[in-house]
Amino acid sequence: MKLLLRYTFLPLITGLIIFIATCLVSPSQVPDMPGDVPWDKLVHFGMFFFLSAVSLIDYYRMHQGNPPAFRWILWGFLVPVFYGGVIELLQKYFFASRSAEWSDWIADILGSLTAVIVIIIFIRKRRYDRKNISL
Repeated sequence: MKLLLRYTFLPLITGLIIFIATCLVSPSQVPDMPGDVPWDKLVHFGMFFFLSAVSLIDYYRMHQGNPPAFRWILWGFLVPVFYGGVIELLQKYFFASRSAEWSDWIADILGSLTAVIVIIIFIRKRRYDRKNISL
């Protein structure tokens, strides 16, 4: 139980911060940004990249570098994607000051997918480097 709490605390805190940022902060409280860049989508992408990366790394460490593949992808990709969809539905039906957009959820999915790809590449490269150490 201690191990589970240790490796789920950071993803839970990250998810809570994302929830607060996307549901409870009124759009009027967000400062205006230059209009040339889709800042909203970049923020969604970045938050879900971070959430998935933290979840993947923590789950990987919890299983000493050998996580069950399906569960690893479940907790690192599918749960964050589902979470992003739930946040969008909450914004549409329960938070009057917020609106839901398909493009926000797509940015969430792309952020999580990118995190999965980056983490897998990083882990494979790290394993390869460890196997091919020359003295």
